[in-house]
Amino acid sequence: MAAFPCTQSSPGGGLNKAARKLIIRRQTGLLQECTTGWPRRDKSLLEINCGRGTFAMLLWEWGYDVTVTEPSPELRATAEERCGDRVAVEAASDDHLPFDDESFDWVVLHAIHGERPIEDAIEEAIRVASSGVAVTFWNSLSPACRFSPDRGMFSRNAFGWWRIWKCVNAAGKGRGSSLGTLAGLPCFWTRPAADRLCTLLSPNALAGWCIIRLDLRPSNLVTPLVVRIGRLLRPQQAADGA
Repeated sequence: MAAFPCTQSSPGGGLNKAARKLIIRRQTGLLQECTTGWPRRDKSLLEINCGRGTFAMLLWEWGYDVTVTEPSPELRATAEERCGDRVAVEAASDDHLPFDDESFDWVVLHAIHGERPIEDAIEEAIRVASSGVAVTFWNSLSPACRFSPDRGMFSRNAFGWWRIWKCVNAAGKGRGSSLGTLAGLPCFWTRPAADRLCTLLSPNALAGWCIIRLDLRPSNLVTPLVVRIGRLLRPQQAADGA
C-alpha cells in the first residue's frame, strides 16, 4: 500500500500532497454528515477495514465507543500506534467478523476488493449492526474512476454505485440513503465551485466517493454530539494529521 491511504479504499500514488489532503478532508466531511443523526452517547461503533486508523480516531472524537478491524498487519500496526488504548483494534477479514449478531449499534464498512465478493462483507456488516450501517466506496461510474489520468489509483477499489445500493438494500431491513462527494474530474476538485457541484449532483451519477447508509431503526436526529476532548476535530485537522 502507498503511504497515503487512511483506509485501504483511499488512493495514493502520484497524487500530490494538497490533493491527498483535500480527498481526506472531503471524505471526513461526508462521513461526519452521514453519521450526524446517529446517537452517540454510550453507543458502540465498529469500523471495518480501518486502514491506518484516521477515521477511527475521528469517530472516537465524535463520541462513539469504537472498535476497528483491519486484515493487513502493516496497516493494523499503524492503527494501533495511532489509536492507543482509546480504540480496540482487531485482526479480521470483512467477510468473516468474530462478533455476535447485533454486537454494535453502528457499523462503518470501507468497501475494498478481497478474496470474496463485497456482498459477503456487506452482509456481515449488517449482521453485526443493531441500528445502522454505512458503506463507503469509490464509485466506478464517476469521472475520477473512468476518465482521470490517475484513474488507476481510484478504480483499484471501486465499485458500481448500483451494485452497492442493491447489496445494502437486499437484506430487506430499514431504509437506505446515499451521499457523495468529489464529483467530476480531480483537476476540478480544488476549485471553489467544486463543493457546490458535489451538493447539486446526484451521488450515484458523478460523485467519486460515496456513502450508502442503511438505518435499521429510527435515529434521534436531535441527539447532541459528544466530544471527548472538548472540541470537534475539524476535517482540515484530520487531513493534516493523516
